[in-house]
Amino acid sequence: MPAQPSMSAQQQVRIKSNSKEKIQGILIGCLAIGFMLLQLFPSAQIELFVSFVIIAVMVWVLPGIRGTTLYISLFLLITGVALMIYHHVPAMEWLSSMRINLMLVAIFIVVPLLGIPVKTGGYVKALKIVFSKKMNEPYFFYLGTNLLTHLLGVVINIGSVSIVNELTRASNIKAPRLVANAINRGFIMTIFWSPYFSSVALIVSHLPVKWTSIVGYLLGFVVVCMIISVLLDRKEIKNSSPADNGEWTVEKDEKEVAAAKKKVTELCIYLIAITGSVLMLEFLFSASMILMVCFVGIIFPLLWCVFSGKTARYKEEFKQHVFFGIPRMKKEIVLFLIAGFFSGAFIHADLSGLLITAMQTMFGSSQLGTSFFLSAIVLSAALIGIHPIVVITILVTSIKPELIGFSPEYFAVLLLTSWGISNTVAPATAVNNLLVSLLKVDLIDVSIRWNFKYAIIAILIVPFYLRLTGL
Repeated sequence: MPAQPSMSAQQQVRIKSNSKEKIQGILIGCLAIGFMLLQLFPSAQIELFVSFVIIAVMVWVLPGIRGTTLYISLFLLITGVALMIYHHVPAMEWLSSMRINLMLVAIFIVVPLLGIPVKTGGYVKALKIVFSKKMNEPYFFYLGTNLLTHLLGVVINIGSVSIVNELTRASNIKAPRLVANAINRGFIMTIFWSPYFSSVALIVSHLPVKWTSIVGYLLGFVVVCMIISVLLDRKEIKNSSPADNGEWTVEKDEKEVAAAKKKVTELCIYLIAITGSVLMLEFLFSASMILMVCFVGIIFPLLWCVFSGKTARYKEEFKQHVFFGIPRMKKEIVLFLIAGFFSGAFIHADLSGLLITAMQTMFGSSQLGTSFFLSAIVLSAALIGIHPIVVITILVTSIKPELIGFSPEYFAVLLLTSWGISNTVAPATAVNNLLVSLLKVDLIDVSIRWNFKYAIIAILIVPFYLRLTGL
């Protein structure tokens, strides 16, 4: 019998690496399951189990992280541990602090499942066919790219960046700055209001507000930001003339266009249905909105794929997400968990009291002054590479809005808009780094040079907008 060829060392390493990723995916996925169990059957035993899973994830993942995320994570973790020890915080409070951002992790894990119908339903090709003719009109190109990124971002998060960038190839307009700004700003505005984003999950879980009570104000500010964006880029839009390279000029068959329009209509129905389902569930039930989002994220895509005959594709995509998608998000997940732990240490050290006293001393009863100060903290931290989630977690968990003269709704909208706006100029965010890779441009151009003026103007307008709306 002939000898079987031996496996190369490289193949063995690859198999071992894949196995490790799969186990990591399952372990991290248990955090989402743990969150849902805690919401449905709260008990000390489940709390303890979830806390130890969090510790296991941190210990396993943290040594493999590199770059800025590692330095920020280590700084927050070491400082948090030092504060806990110095103030003699009980062990159970340590474990409770580790679970502060558990709901963010659950959202982060579950929401990508909403993108499975988009990937499997042929919607991307349909969008390309429908919009190909109009993509050479500069204003339609800019606004269409912005709005499409915004809408797709609701369900497929950062995946919308790659998809819309691909769709811009249907245009003969070749202007990296316009593409980057339209996609970047369209995406960050989803952070303001989408119930499927970790930003909204964090705010509504720590403040006594309902998503339905603030979503109208947030959508209004989306319109304001779109107007600011167009006004700032109007010269580039007017000067962008289509390059006659012949790409995407082939006429489409009428039947093909009709079929594509039907597909786009289906996509619109899907987007409306998943957003409307959360809205309806929040009206009908008193359960946590984050729990309802998790259920919608798990059940809705499955039902959609079953009824559209894509069950096999769903199973395949689900496995891909658990075994490969979740491990790719592990450094962000660990950062979320550590930021939550640090905010717990911040509260136990009573540093929040010092921050509130300092704001009361500097601004007194001035709502505008305090608003500008808080927004400036978030924006400044983003500029130096600290992810907005770190600062927002500290602020939302440690400050009671009434102590600084804010209503819970005012505070929620201020933090959400500051978070989204700061993302445009943050070199550390995933969207800016992805745009750099896709468009082959400089990171500082994409983040700071092209968006700093936009971020400053939008941040300055937020408090006036909130006062005008009477929030």
